[in-house]
Amino acid sequence: MKPTYTTRLRRMTASALLLASVASPAPALAFDSFEELLDRSGPEGTAEELFSDLEELRRNKIPLNLATGEQLLQLPLLTAVDAAKIIEWRRKRGPIGSVAELESVIGQDAARRLAPYLSFELPPEAKKKEPPGKLRGSVIGRVYWEDPPRAGVKSGKYAGGNRHVYSRFQAATPHFGAHLLLDSDVGEPEIDDFLSFNVYAEQIGILTQAVVGNYKLSFGQGLLFGQGRYFFKGSDAIDGVLLFAPSLRPYNSAGEDNFLQGAAATLSPGPFEVTAFTSTNKVDASIKNEVVTSIATGGYHRTENELKKKDNLTQEVKGVNLRYRYRTGALSTAIGATWASYRYGLPLELLDGERGGQLASVEASAVYRDVQVFGEAAYADASDATSWICGVQADLAEGITGVVSMRDYAFEYYSPFAGAFAERGDNAANESGLYLGLKAKVLDNLTLAGLYDKFRFPVLDKRYYAFPSSGYEARFYVTWKQNRRMTWDVMYQHKEKEEAKKQFDSATGLRAYMPVPKITNRAQLSLVARCSPGITLKSRAAFKSLRSHYVGGVESEEGWLLYQQLNWKSGPVTLKTRLARFETDSYAAALYAYEDDLPLVYTINAYYGRGKAWFILLDLEPVKNFKLTAKYETTWYDDRDVYSSGNDLRNTSSPGSFHVGCMLKF
Repeated sequence: MKPTYTTRLRRMTASALLLASVASPAPALAFDSFEELLDRSGPEGTAEELFSDLEELRRNKIPLNLATGEQLLQLPLLTAVDAAKIIEWRRKRGPIGSVAELESVIGQDAARRLAPYLSFELPPEAKKKEPPGKLRGSVIGRVYWEDPPRAGVKSGKYAGGNRHVYSRFQAATPHFGAHLLLDSDVGEPEIDDFLSFNVYAEQIGILTQAVVGNYKLSFGQGLLFGQGRYFFKGSDAIDGVLLFAPSLRPYNSAGEDNFLQGAAATLSPGPFEVTAFTSTNKVDASIKNEVVTSIATGGYHRTENELKKKDNLTQEVKGVNLRYRYRTGALSTAIGATWASYRYGLPLELLDGERGGQLASVEASAVYRDVQVFGEAAYADASDATSWICGVQADLAEGITGVVSMRDYAFEYYSPFAGAFAERGDNAANESGLYLGLKAKVLDNLTLAGLYDKFRFPVLDKRYYAFPSSGYEARFYVTWKQNRRMTWDVMYQHKEKEEAKKQFDSATGLRAYMPVPKITNRAQLSLVARCSPGITLKSRAAFKSLRSHYVGGVESEEGWLLYQQLNWKSGPVTLKTRLARFETDSYAAALYAYEDDLPLVYTINAYYGRGKAWFILLDLEPVKNFKLTAKYETTWYDDRDVYSSGNDLRNTSSPGSFHVGCMLKF
């Protein structure tokens, strides 16, 4: 008899508790880092850019006691309220000299998360610390290959070989920098299939930032430009709603879409901030009869068909953003407006044959003591449509933060560069919703959080079911630091959402696309147990059930995941290894988990089917600022003889891969 969902939950929870019981009582570091969010994020996030930005901030720390409010907001997920608290504390009480003192200002969790990217020198010392012209930077190289190779590599249908090669060089002085990146996926013939380059200048007089080459933009809440959004929804009850990113940044990621190429600059004369930009970029597209049917974002150039799409469409963009900031006492406000024009080299089917259009938006935010109000409204003239979002985030009491946000994204709205907060997609279109989030630190070692999102789609599916649909999601989080060495993290999710599926209509005797209500329940229990200063155990049990309500009846699918990971560090050597066991009824019931990888590599693994997965990662730092990393991973499937299909088919039930990389910092 097949075990029930409840029986499995009990068994896996008991296993996780047993694993925890072996932890020794030695003290260890606090579990307050971005890894918490990575462990909760899904495959739709863009945390690869977060890794790159954090690495740069770790090397070039922000001087906490000298930085302006705008400079502090370069820290990912630092709220405008917390930045204002830091500025106000410095004004009234003087410099902040330690992490412990910062905890008194913005709270323990936020302080410990951000401390690695801050320097605490007092102003006179900070000014003398780094002599003008001091050069810093890094060189990174990685190679990856699979065992056995994919069918497309063996048959020659892929133009390249069985390797993924990545190289990056970055160098900067306090005010100038340069970045070069080359990346080539498995099956791609050229080692520089993707090449990204930029030079930049920053913090010179009224010049805040200037970039020539590849760059990204973020204004307001991302309805026009949201290329700095790392997480969209669900990683955290509070932090995912607002857009946390400076207006202009150099593009340092290997992702082959969602960036601009040209020149841009941000000037900050007095209370004003002006960002002007121009871009001429080549993008991949599917073209039929001289009309663009779709723009490809995968970045793969392996087969003859994929190579034909490579850089075959020109995208031109230009625009300007203007902001005005006003401060008086505890009140800090900002209003702004953005205008942009974009044009493609051929007509787009998506725009009813138009080649582009103009975009405009207005944005506003205000911070007063512990309250931040924010909003943006955007207009696209090509479709004559408007989208907007507004909300308020506030510290309701000591240790308690809440956020309320409303959004209304028109079905016809289109911006190629949007990165908006949303349930479905990030393009600020075809969705409305009400979002409520609350996070409370009820005890020094216990944090509770929850979110509720009620959403509606004006059109469920443009191709198959052009009628409205609605749904909702609720999530609950508990983080309990049982003691200095053990931290528990619990997550529960309930979601009800419809999908358009072809069904048999008994009333008409026809098969037609109709909405299928899908109810998802997901539970996740994680434990980090620090057995000693050099040994950490990470355990997880995760469960998912999916019920699809078809006209002919209800289909139920379930899945579970259990893994145990060991992290060991001794001097210059770090070893991480994980063994996972999983079983799901289908891909729809897949469970996702963040997986440690080489430096600046962000990996979310999808566990589906039935089997076991294992990886081992070895880090060696033989000399200061030089690191060698190697990783091997494999999965043993019990329910298949081959892995994947088509050109990606690998003739084995246990596919593996090897990763080798090095990083030199100077």
